[in-house]
Amino acid sequence: MALEDIREMATQWTRQYMFPIGLVVFQCAFIILYAFHADYGLAVEANGTAAYDVSSNVAPPRSNVEFYYSMFQDVHVMMFIGFGFLMTFLRRYSFSSVSFNFLVAAFVLEWAMLIRGYVFDWDDVKNKFPVDVTSLLHADFVCAAILISFGAVLGKTNPAQLVVLALIEVVIQVWNEYIGVTYFCTYDAGESIFVHIFGAYFGLAASYALQRKRTVESEKESSSYASDIFSMIGTLFLFCFWPSFNAGTAFGDGRLRAITNTYISISASVILTFVVSALVGKGKEEIIHIQNATLAGGVAVGAVADKDIGLFGAMIIGSVAGTISTLGYKYLLELLKRINIHDTCGVHNLHGMPGVLSAIASIVLTSIPSRSLYHENLTPKCLGGGLNRSVGMQAAYQIAGVA
Repeated sequence: MALEDIREMATQWTRQYMFPIGLVVFQCAFIILYAFHADYGLAVEANGTAAYDVSSNVAPPRSNVEFYYSMFQDVHVMMFIGFGFLMTFLRRYSFSSVSFNFLVAAFVLEWAMLIRGYVFDWDDVKNKFPVDVTSLLHADFVCAAILISFGAVLGKTNPAQLVVLALIEVVIQVWNEYIGVTYFCTYDAGESIFVHIFGAYFGLAASYALQRKRTVESEKESSSYASDIFSMIGTLFLFCFWPSFNAGTAFGDGRLRAITNTYISISASVILTFVVSALVGKGKEEIIHIQNATLAGGVAVGAVADKDIGLFGAMIIGSVAGTISTLGYKYLLELLKRINIHDTCGVHNLHGMPGVLSAIASIVLTSIPSRSLYHENLTPKCLGGGLNRSVGMQAAYQIAGVA
């Protein structure tokens, strides 16, 4: 057998089997790390625990399954069905969208629990970190950031590239949130800052790095009637479960406010999306607006979801979000292509700009202490001296958390 034949066989073997072998290696590494460093975060210790009053304004125990599980399950559905089907709008990429979303989400959940465990929850006494129901919920939040980035590079990456991207992004996202929450005391109930803004602009940066001229001009970037219908399934799942996403870690009165504010804000964004889409489309709504911009209200209210913004405030935020998101899909996608940023799913319009709007709302709200209630967000892990800050100083730290 000639040397060239051997090289060709080796190259072919590498292309066929390197990715599954790589996944097996990562899975084995995860098994070892979980074996030595993870343990159940059990609710009942030797002395027992008292029952939690759901009407209390005191945070429940992290391991309170009854309090957190329903919200966790709603968010979990968003990751796999909501995001998965939302990305099926490309007629030549629908199967890959759902299946790659499935793979990346499952991989990220395992990796994110490890990284968050080491960064947020490490116990120096036991040399382990607990895995409880809130760990699962936060892993889903990290997963959302990675899937948002996936939307920016959809159709331009293979599974191996997506896994490598996820490996890197999870570490950066967790450390970014740790610094923001622990040192800046940034409040972000619905993860608009640490998930939506981060995921959108990380994804755009990745898209720019992967940019090829033929990708921008590809004829494969089109939808069909069937693919648009499947994408709408994802939209409706996300719409229905978004209040759980924003209220997942809230408690007491804050949970009620988060659910109600999100419910109203995302409904307002639906109405304004139809209005603006008809105005810019000469009386006809565009399906891409309905699939995406209708959800912008959920993103935009996230950072202030559990605060006393008033029902009218939630409606204003949702209306503005639906408007700017629709205009973004109409005009900004082509402008981004001119600077070699190809945003397949328009994550800049659905997650980026509404996320920035949410951050601005949180900065403005900080100047109204009676409504922002930001001291309620200063957990024992907040090391930045937040209790001694002035209103202006906290607003500055909110800005720093975004930056």
